[in-house]
Amino acid sequence: MRVLAGRYELVRFVGRGGMGEVWEGRDRLIERRVAVKLLPHAKADASGAALFFREARTAGALHHPGVVTVYDLGQDEGDGSLFLVMEFVEGRDLAAVLDKEGPPSVGTAVGWAAQAAAALARAHTAGIVHRDLKPANLMLTVEDQVKILDFGIARFVESTNRSSKVMGTLAYMPPERFDEQPGDARSDLYSLGCVLHELLTGNVPFHAGGPVSMMNAHLRKTPTRPGEHRHGVPTELDDLVLALLAKDPRDRPDTADEVHRLLRAAVDLAPAAETRRMVRETNPIGDAPTIGLDREPAASGTPRSGNGGTPSKAPTPTRRRLLWLVGGGAVTALGISGVLELIDSPDDRREPRTAGDQVPSSPPAVARTDTTVRWSYSTGAEVDSSPAVVDGVVYIGSHDKNVYALDAATGTKKWAYTTGHVVGSSPAVVNGVVYVGSRDKNVYALDAATGTKKWGYATGAEVDSSPVVVDGVVYIGCRNKNVYALDAATGAKKWAYATGAEISSVPAAADGVVYVGSVDMNVYALDAATGTKKWAYATGAEVFSSPVVVDRVVYVGSADKNVYALDAATGTKKWAYATGDKVASSPVVVGGAVYVGSADKNVYALDAATGAKKWAYTTGGIVWQSPAVVGGVVYVPSNDKNVYALDAATGAKKWAYSIGASTSSVPVVAGGVVYIGSGDKNVYALDAVPGTGPSY
Repeated sequence: MRVLAGRYELVRFVGRGGMGEVWEGRDRLIERRVAVKLLPHAKADASGAALFFREARTAGALHHPGVVTVYDLGQDEGDGSLFLVMEFVEGRDLAAVLDKEGPPSVGTAVGWAAQAAAALARAHTAGIVHRDLKPANLMLTVEDQVKILDFGIARFVESTNRSSKVMGTLAYMPPERFDEQPGDARSDLYSLGCVLHELLTGNVPFHAGGPVSMMNAHLRKTPTRPGEHRHGVPTELDDLVLALLAKDPRDRPDTADEVHRLLRAAVDLAPAAETRRMVRETNPIGDAPTIGLDREPAASGTPRSGNGGTPSKAPTPTRRRLLWLVGGGAVTALGISGVLELIDSPDDRREPRTAGDQVPSSPPAVARTDTTVRWSYSTGAEVDSSPAVVDGVVYIGSHDKNVYALDAATGTKKWAYTTGHVVGSSPAVVNGVVYVGSRDKNVYALDAATGTKKWGYATGAEVDSSPVVVDGVVYIGCRNKNVYALDAATGAKKWAYATGAEISSVPAAADGVVYVGSVDMNVYALDAATGTKKWAYATGAEVFSSPVVVDRVVYVGSADKNVYALDAATGTKKWAYATGDKVASSPVVVGGAVYVGSADKNVYALDAATGAKKWAYTTGGIVWQSPAVVGGVVYVPSNDKNVYALDAATGAKKWAYSIGASTSSVPVVAGGVVYIGSGDKNVYALDAVPGTGPSY
């Protein structure tokens, strides 16, 4: 066990981001649980270390209920890493709250912003500017207290990063920062205005497709009033948001204390009876697990800051949601018209939260009459699990902790098995047994007819990956970085292979080899009998996509925006196709074509042999999920809340159906019916060909 300064034990790794690593720690001296943030640093750079200590001491002098307390700081003698020791905070950051629940009530949003403003006022009085305020740096504790994370760290990183003169997260960055101006307290107020806009509407003020466009939007575009996107926002609150978002700092409120007073007054203007709304306008796919160092990183979509915890995806979608630290889009700006360098960081790799990745606030309306609903079954929470349809029964998991067996013809519940946590894993049904993972850290084998548990295997970490069962062996990935091979009959472990990071990718097994992607940016080929690594192919970013093996070629997507075709025997790249954004969707290969979705909102059809694009269909939102291709039709869900049916040959739309919310469930087509889960808590059965079946 690594111990810093002979005192702080690093108990468990939580996550890694643009500013370093976060660990759960224990203070040996006073027996206290702490959060430890490690910042990589050149041991010989004495001036940089001095700056870190100066900034951290200044931030550590802040004492306010709305600021995470810094207990200690130092430099590791071994590798020169600088470290901060902070209070342990249980709760969720506001980015995770927005991902899971959408914007809160107007009164709640204003109350949270008022708490943040009060903490900023205290910091500004002490001469400290945060410089990277965003939902991911605002923790909501279990007592509903908002705490700001990472005062002083952004300035240290900016000052010591030789490739960057301006750092921050683009969607929340004030205009003056793009012209190499240092900014002052009013820069934090602009960022607070961006946060408040997002809390009220579910969207940041500006949408743009790239860093230059986003800069131009902050510099020149007039933001819309939150009240134009949501009923019940008082005019006075609209005016305050626009004042905070003024291009010229001199036109913003003078102090955070003034903003705090105005926000407290605005609480009384908000509708008192309004409750928190589950509006999903951005990309809230599934559950955002509790933030806290007692949680495994998730998600998506998912590492957050040192006092918080999960992903996942970011997600990325639930099974891909990761706990990003304090990263964010980092930009080098040599003047407004200068050369830009977008520095990729974990907050941009997780389930997209930047404006360029978000779904429009008003997705295209699609009438439900476009296709026929055979039935829908309402579970108690979001359904991210993908269904398995076997022998007239639909098996599917839910965030209400249950695995369900539903009659495929009517949607009638046959049985439900309750696990100890969210079931985002998709069941595999083989020889009368349902295999599925749960976030209660177990893999289960259930009797398909009755739901009775046959066995459970404890992995020690949450299981979002879905199992694959081949030749009597269950292969499944886990957040503790391992791929497991379990005996299908007994659950006994045959082997486990440790990758470098968590696994949400679903394994593929073919010809005695197991292929799986990992967040450590690799695709692995493992011997199915022993777990020995045969090869690993390094992509340029995390691999959330699940590989598919066809004709001795492994097809897989990556967060580096590419779809890859790799030789199954050697891992040699055959081709790569660059989409416009991250690819977490798993490819489907049918009839010599590869069908795959991308965060650039497109569904692609690529030539399987060459990677050449055959067609692309643009939806209204991110396409994280994998398509289903049956009978010459591509069925794919989008974060614009629709399921699309596209002609496999041409990409022409045949129909679209609105399922009520975003989903990371993959559709399954059986017997002329499309089965899919939804974030609106329902499982749907839709006619694959409109009008061909009864409506229930």
